[in-house]
Amino acid sequence: MNKLRTLCLSLLLTFSVPVISATNDQLTDTIDSIIYESLPQGTDIALMIYDLTNDTTLYAYREKIMCRPASVQKVITSVTALSSLGADYRFSTSLRTQGTIKDSVLSGNLYLVGGLDPSLNEHELRSMVSDLRKAGVKRIDGTLYADVSIMDSTYWASGWCWDDAPASFQPYISPLMVHQGYVGVEVRPTSKGEAPQVNIYPANTYIKVVNNARTQDNTLGPLTITRDWMHNDNTVVVSGNCKRRQSTDLSVVGSADFTFALFRQYLDEAGIEYGKYGYGTCPVVSKTLSEVTHKLPEILKEALKESNNLYAEAMFLQTGRIQYPKGITFKDASKYLQNFVGRKFGMVSSSFNVVDGCGLSMYDLCSPQFIVDMLALIYKDPELYPIMYKSLPISGVDGTLKTRLSDKTTLNKVHAKTGSVTGSCTLAGYIHTADGRDLAFCIMNEGAVKMAPSRKVQDRICTVLCELGL
Repeated sequence: MNKLRTLCLSLLLTFSVPVISATNDQLTDTIDSIIYESLPQGTDIALMIYDLTNDTTLYAYREKIMCRPASVQKVITSVTALSSLGADYRFSTSLRTQGTIKDSVLSGNLYLVGGLDPSLNEHELRSMVSDLRKAGVKRIDGTLYADVSIMDSTYWASGWCWDDAPASFQPYISPLMVHQGYVGVEVRPTSKGEAPQVNIYPANTYIKVVNNARTQDNTLGPLTITRDWMHNDNTVVVSGNCKRRQSTDLSVVGSADFTFALFRQYLDEAGIEYGKYGYGTCPVVSKTLSEVTHKLPEILKEALKESNNLYAEAMFLQTGRIQYPKGITFKDASKYLQNFVGRKFGMVSSSFNVVDGCGLSMYDLCSPQFIVDMLALIYKDPELYPIMYKSLPISGVDGTLKTRLSDKTTLNKVHAKTGSVTGSCTLAGYIHTADGRDLAFCIMNEGAVKMAPSRKVQDRICTVLCELGL
C-alpha cells in the first residue's frame, strides 16, 4: 500500500473521508503518486476519471465532495443550453415597428429590441441603422424605444465580487449589450510634459474622459487608467506618468444605456431624425426592419474556448427564458437549470448548486462526479456532442489550453475547460488515449492561491491518461 493510501486511511479514521477506488491498480498507483508528490501543501484535490468507451470508472478520489467549479461551471451551462435550446437557437437583436414608411418618414414608434446577444458589436449596430436608411427612413415620427423587457434590472448574479466591478470579465449584463459591455481605453504618449492622447473604443460621445496624466513626467507616479467604479461612474480617469502606449478594458455601468446612446449616435451620423426616446416594450405584433442574429454554437465556442463570462451568462439566462420569457432573473435561470437537469438527466439538486452560468459566484458548488456525469450525458448525443467537443479548448492548440499539454503525447488529445478563481483551480473535459479510448474527467483543486502548482498536477495526470495504451 503506497503512502497516499496510508494517508487516506488515516484521514478516513479521523474525518470519514472516502478512500480511493479504481478498477485499474497500476493507474491508481500512478495517480496516487502524482498527488502525493506534487499536490501543493495546504491544498486539497477531488477528481474522477471515467472511461466512456468501456462505460466504467477508472479512478475516483473524493469525487462527491462539493467544490467551487470556477469556469468549469460553463460545462454545466453549455450542456444545458445545447440540450434545452438546441444547436439552431439564435440570439437576436432587432429593429421593429408597427408603423408605416411613406415619403422617408416612419410614422410610428421604433423599437431597438434586446435579445441578450453577447456578440452584438458596434459594426452590427451601425448596420441596423444602415438597414433603416435602405428602407427609406430619414425621420422617425414617433418615439424611439429601447426594449430590455426580457430581463429584470439585476445585472449581476448573487455572490459576484463587488470589487471586480471595473473589470471587463464582470460586465453589467443587460439584454442590450454592445462590445460585450466594456470599452477599450488606449493611452499614447505625446510631447514631453504634455497630456497623452486617450482613445476610447468603440468611439463614442457617451463615455467622458478626465485626463490628468502627463507624458514623460518622472515626478508623477505610474500611469493609471480606471473609472470611479465605487460610485458607478463611467467617467474614465487617466493619471500619472505616460512613458509608453498602454491600454486596458473597463466595464460600462448601464450597458443598455451605453448601447442605446451609441445607436442614437449612429442615427445622428446617418442623418436620421428622431424626437422623443426612452425605454418601452415592443408590441407582440410588429414587423422587423432589421435583425442581427448569432447561433448558439458561436456563443458556446466563445464561452468555452476563451472562458468568456458574458457569453456563458447569456446562455444561462436564455435557457431560463424557456420558462420565464419576460423579466428573467438569475434566480429564475438557476431554478430552470436545476429543474431541467433533474427532469432531463435525473440528477438530484443536492449534488450541485448553480447560481450563475460562468462560475464567478462564490455560491456555485458541484462535485467532480456531477461534472463527469454531465460530460458523459452529452457524449451519448450524436448530434450535440461534436459541437461540445469542438468548442472546448484544445491542448497545445487554442483557447485557455493553448500553452498547456503541448508535447507530442498530449497535443490535441485533451479537449477541456479550465477554471481558476482564488482558492479554486479546475479542469474538466475529454481525453483521447493512445489506445483509442475516450475518457471524461474532472479535477478540482481547492485551497489554490497560486494556480501554477495545481495546474502542474492536473497536467501530469492528463499526460498519464493520454499515454494509456502506449
